Amino acid sequence: MPAPWLAPALVLALAGPPVSFSPESLWSAWPSVRFVTMSAPCLRHAELVEWIRELEARHPGRLSVEQVGRSVEGRAIHLLILGSGPRRVLLWSQMHGDEPSATPALLDIADFVLSSPDPQAAAILEGATLLLVPMLNPDGADRYARRNAQAIDLNRDALQLTTPEGRLLKELRDRFEPELGFNLHDQDRRTTVGSTGRLATIALLAVAGDEEGTMTPGRARAKRACAAIARALEPFIPGGISRYDEDWNPRAFGDNITSWGTPVVLVESGGLPPGWTYPELTRLNFVALLSVLSGLVGNDLAGQDPQVYKTLERNQDDSWVDVLVHDGEIWQPPSGAPYRADLAFDRLDRDPLLAACDAAGPPGASRVREIGDGRFLGAAHRIDAAGRLVAPAFTASMRGLEARQWLDEEGVATLARLGVARLRWRVEADEDAEARAAAGLLEGPGWPVIEVTEAAAEGCFLEVAGRPSAPSSMQLDHVLDALTLNGWRTRAAGRPLAELLGRLSACPPAETPTPALAPDRPASFLLLRPEPRAAIGQAREAEDLSLEAVFIDGREPAAARRRR
Repeated sequence: MPAPWLAPALVLALAGPPVSFSPESLWSAWPSVRFVTMSAPCLRHAELVEWIRELEARHPGRLSVEQVGRSVEGRAIHLLILGSGPRRVLLWSQMHGDEPSATPALLDIADFVLSSPDPQAAAILEGATLLLVPMLNPDGADRYARRNAQAIDLNRDALQLTTPEGRLLKELRDRFEPELGFNLHDQDRRTTVGSTGRLATIALLAVAGDEEGTMTPGRARAKRACAAIARALEPFIPGGISRYDEDWNPRAFGDNITSWGTPVVLVESGGLPPGWTYPELTRLNFVALLSVLSGLVGNDLAGQDPQVYKTLERNQDDSWVDVLVHDGEIWQPPSGAPYRADLAFDRLDRDPLLAACDAAGPPGASRVREIGDGRFLGAAHRIDAAGRLVAPAFTASMRGLEARQWLDEEGVATLARLGVARLRWRVEADEDAEARAAAGLLEGPGWPVIEVTEAAAEGCFLEVAGRPSAPSSMQLDHVLDALTLNGWRTRAAGRPLAELLGRLSACPPAETPTPALAPDRPASFLLLRPEPRAAIGQAREAEDLSLEAVFIDGREPAAARRRR
C-alpha cells in the first residue's frame, strides 16, 4: 500500500495496471541477473573495458561496441548499441567521474535485455535502438574526480566544446538524433526531499530547452518518463524521490541537448537510506530505466501522468548532516559561559572509501556545518549531549627531537584519547627534516595533527614532557595531570575555568580569540560531564568536569595501529 502522505497523483499512478517488466520483478531479479558485480565507486576504466569485452563476447552479433573517441589522456570511450527499432534513445553516464552509480546499470540493462526470454525484452529490442555510453569521462573516473583531465566540468562545456569528451557527446547527439536522452548522475548524498527530513535517493528532472521552460512534445515525453520512474521506484524508496533544480543553465549539456531536439531526462542518484549500500543505487537505475524503456516502446508512456512529476518536492541541500550533537551546551572562547546550541558536522569521506574499494584513499576531513538550533536537521547519526558541555579539543606542544622516544603510535593514540587534537613539535633547524618525517608516519583519522615548528616558537599552555600516563580517572584535572605530568597546575593557578578552557584549545592564545568550533572548521571537540557536585553551568574548577568522549576531526580516537 502506498504511504498515506503520498501526493494524490502519485497514488493514482501507483494504482495502475501491472506491466510485463514490473518494477517488483525487476527489483527482485537484479541481484541474480546483474552483469557487473563490482560496486560502482570501485569501477575504473580498465575494469569497465574488461566488462564491455565480456559483454560483447557473451552476445556475438547482437551487440555493437564502437570506440567512438578518446579522452584527454587517451582512454577509449565506448558506445554500445543494441536493438534495431525506430525509437532511438541515448543514455550516458559518468560525465562527472565521481558520479558512477548508473555506469554498471547500463551494462546490466544491456545483458538483461539481450538475455531475457520475456516478450517485453524482445519488444524493447524491436521497438528501440539503445545507445549506451557507460563512462563519458574515464580520466575523471580513474581519479574519482568530477572534472576531466583539463580540469573542465564536462557538463558546462556544451557551447564551447573545449573538451574531446564534450565534442563526442555532441557528435553522438547529432549523428543519431535520438528522440529521448538520459543524463545519468549522482548528487550530494546529503540532499533531502524538500524539508521532509528524508534523503533524496533519486532526483528527477525533465530538462527544459530554453529559459522559458517551453512545453514541447518532447519535453512532455520527458515528464512522462520522470513520472514512470517515480511510479516504478516509490515502493522501494518511499518518500525518497525529489525533483531537481529546474533553472535553465545555458552551458549545461542536458539543457542544450534538449534545445537541439533531443529531450533529456536527468536522473541523479543520491542518499543511501539506512542499511543500504552503493549497489542499491545501481539497482534503482536498472529498475527505473528498464521501466521507462518498456513503457516507451509500448505506448510512448501514454499511461503516465506528468502531474506525478510536478508534485515531487524539490531538492534541498541544507537539511541533512552526518552527525548531530544535540541538546548540549557549548563552552568555548570568546564566550565566558556555556550556551545552549547544537553542533552539526559532516565527515567528508569519498565514496570509494565508504564502499571499501581497493586503494580507496584515506578518510576525509570533517567540516562543522552548524552551531545553533539543529532541531530541523536530519542526521545519519545523533549524539545526545543533554546535561553535557561541548568544548573544543586541546592543543598541546612538546620540545626536541628526543620526543621520538615516546612519540610512537601508542603515544599519539593516548594523546588523542586524552583530548589532544593538535600537537606543536618545536625542534631545532637541523632536526626539522627528521621530525617532519616522523610526524608523517603518525597521521591518521582520530589522531592529532602534528605541526613541526622552530624551537623558538611559543609553547602551548599544555606542554607534554614525555609519554602521557594513564589518568587516575577521567576527571578533567586528572586528565591534564596525565598529559603534562602535573605541569599545568602552576600555569592554571587563579584562572577562571572559562579562561582555562580557552587556553587549552588555543596555542598561542590570540589577542582577539575566535570560536574554535564554527562552520567550515574541523569538528574536534570534547564532551565534558559535570560532576554531581557541580550542575551544568556551575562548574568552577577543572575537577568539576569529567572527560566523557573525544572527537578528533569528527572521529572518536582509534586504538594504536600496527603498521606493516
